[in-house]
Amino acid sequence: MKRSIGIITAIFFLGSLTGFAQSKEGVKKFTFTKVSRDTRKEAKKYEKENWKVMPGTLPIEQQLNNSYAKQVMTDENGLPQWIVASGSSVAQTQAAAQMQAMEVAKIALVSLLETNMKSVVESDVSNNQINAIDAATITKTIQVSANRVSKKFGYIQPMLNIYRSVGNNTEVKVLIGYNYEIAKQNIINEMKAELQLETDDVRKRYEKFLNPENFNRGKIENTNVNL
Repeated sequence: MKRSIGIITAIFFLGSLTGFAQSKEGVKKFTFTKVSRDTRKEAKKYEKENWKVMPGTLPIEQQLNNSYAKQVMTDENGLPQWIVASGSSVAQTQAAAQMQAMEVAKIALVSLLETNMKSVVESDVSNNQINAIDAATITKTIQVSANRVSKKFGYIQPMLNIYRSVGNNTEVKVLIGYNYEIAKQNIINEMKAELQLETDDVRKRYEKFLNPENFNRGKIENTNVNL
């Protein structure tokens, strides 16, 4: 009986070793993307300031490299494909600081898009394509709609997500990005819902401002990015 148990144990052990060897053979070595010297220098600055990455996330230089790549992507109109904004917060716990930093970044992100859309309206006023009264209505509608969109954002994966200890508290800094076209369409959808309360005549006057292509003007500066 003891001999049988010993044989079974030996077989199980050998099987485990074989499985382990096979699993190791099947695992490919992860290689990081090569980054520029400037990005490495920037990462060193963060590390000297005691910033650390969240467990399981990429090193700081890799996160910075990914964020820089997305910030320079543009569409056929020369507009950025990504709206990028940052947020930071200090709280007693890392979880609280993370949540607050994300909220700050989301608000800043929508503010960038709101500013761009308002500038299009202001441009039409200066070119006498819309009067000041109608412009005020559209601007207010954009503001209300952008505020609603910022509250409807789900989870956004940060491009940069770092933290450090500040006394007995934790400071978290995040950088988030959102597709420009999707964010713009979300605001326009909210504008349509808002203008449903108006008369047909009013809706017709503002119809062109409910067309996403009308806002493919101007230039979005990711000025809220404060890394």
